[in-house]
Amino acid sequence: MPEISAKSPQGGSNEPPLYAPETGFSLFLKLFIVPAGIVAVALGIFLLGTFALQHPKTAGQYLQELKSDSTERRWQAAFELSRMLSQGEKIKFDDKLRADLVQSFVDAKKDDPRIREYLALVLGNLKEKSAVPALSEAVHDESNDVKIYSLWALGNIEDPAGGPAALVGLSDPDPAVKRMAVGALSSLRYAPAKNDLRANLESSNQAIRYDSAVALARLKDEKSVPVLKEMMRLKAEGKPGDEIIQSAKLAAIEGAKELNNSTLREQVKLLSGSDEPDLKVRAAALQTLKN
Repeated sequence: MPEISAKSPQGGSNEPPLYAPETGFSLFLKLFIVPAGIVAVALGIFLLGTFALQHPKTAGQYLQELKSDSTERRWQAAFELSRMLSQGEKIKFDDKLRADLVQSFVDAKKDDPRIREYLALVLGNLKEKSAVPALSEAVHDESNDVKIYSLWALGNIEDPAGGPAALVGLSDPDPAVKRMAVGALSSLRYAPAKNDLRANLESSNQAIRYDSAVALARLKDEKSVPVLKEMMRLKAEGKPGDEIIQSAKLAAIEGAKELNNSTLREQVKLLSGSDEPDLKVRAAALQTLKN
């Protein structure tokens, strides 16, 4: 699982592919539990001191604090709501509360960016389709972090209406924004992005190249085959970072499932054999051949 900084996720040639052998957008959900945890640690003594004086608030109370005059209280409330949802807490939001969350996201445009970041996580976890227009507009935000979190939310909501905004994110100069846009487009299976994703297959950024290949495979595009094959041929060297190679192979196997391609199937067969040292990769390959 790649570690992403809560405030500045970075793309780069040494990063693992964004995808793992899971359906839908489940890996993105897991990725953004990590930033929430990192932020909790970063707040450290302040939060511990706060909670020592009072019991943690309810979701309803945090929603009220989003309307506070204090910037600190507003972003902390947004963070706590995102944390609660990320950790699987069941919170009931009626239509009015959902509308209030969307409006809070819109109203926070000139506020502390953290408020919009964490509200984006909340809206994404809720799969709030009414938030798609606001999240789409946020792809043009001044803050790269707001862009990243908003793209994550669009992908997790899985409404095709978010496709055009994700396509805008694909041309962003920041590699982390671009990479999250690839993930959103993959989740949405947004066909108009095919040509742009194909262009990414020549990217010098390994993570973007690999992620784009998996996204194209989900769109049944045979142009992804050479890169998927490259991913499956990666060799671990017994060094730190070998989990990146494992992730790439597992992602490529998932991509191969989407395509009826004999070359990829032969490569999957090789990964299922005893010559493949990674037992998790071998098991995934064997399962794919059974399907």
